[in-house]
Amino acid sequence: MKRILNYPGSKWRMSDLIISQMPKHKAYLEPFMGSLAVFLNKPRVTLETINDIDARLVNLFRVMRDDPEKLQYLIYHTLYSREEFIRSNEIAVDPVEDARRMAVRLWFGVGGKTVAMPGFRKNISWNGPYTAYEWTDMFNRIGYAAARLKNAQIECKDGIQLIKEHNEPDTLIYCDPPYIASSLVSDHYENGFTNHQHEELLTTLINHQGKVILSGYDSELYNDRLKDWNVIKQQTKVGITTKKKSNRTEVLWLNYEPNEQINLF
Repeated sequence: MKRILNYPGSKWRMSDLIISQMPKHKAYLEPFMGSLAVFLNKPRVTLETINDIDARLVNLFRVMRDDPEKLQYLIYHTLYSREEFIRSNEIAVDPVEDARRMAVRLWFGVGGKTVAMPGFRKNISWNGPYTAYEWTDMFNRIGYAAARLKNAQIECKDGIQLIKEHNEPDTLIYCDPPYIASSLVSDHYENGFTNHQHEELLTTLINHQGKVILSGYDSELYNDRLKDWNVIKQQTKVGITTKKKSNRTEVLWLNYEPNEQINLF
């Protein structure tokens, strides 16, 4: 389906590649769901659990699942404006209204940042991203997302702890944690990771009994800890922290043999 949210590090462009590498599984876990780019495009399985520690993000997807018509109505009547964007930084008491505001924050803000207050995302050139046009299509996108979310378990807790709770041989984990901080990656998550948390995450994933797909930028820490895992690399362009987009290498680490048709770097 089409992008439902703008979110730092979201995998809408890589979702087909990631899904193509998924083995057969009966249970599925996303401990860091972000924009749900992979989940919303993958086939259903018997048990599906999605999670994020960001309470506003979790509320948005819960409302999208449980009250899609109310959310569709509110978003349909929300103009693409700077005033709405400024208001979105304030948490609303009503869950449906706060879901609307969170959607506004992620769509109207530069880079979909969830920390601090990013700049307003507007078009200058006629041939640039059609931001306002995409916003008007949210009515339809919410409908598709709501249908896909219907049977999913939605959690709001620490992702590492959740992985430990789902340590089962039949559980496939797709793990897309916050990026490791670097000179090219600014602080754009409300709940980022320290290096110690990355270490703990890697230890937890190594001990998982089932299959794991882990995604992130090429990293010395990850490559060292996961030296026995298989690797798939893909070049991408990012522009969250710089005015000009820069080249980065997105990596998938798999604790099983990847499909043969993928070229490994």
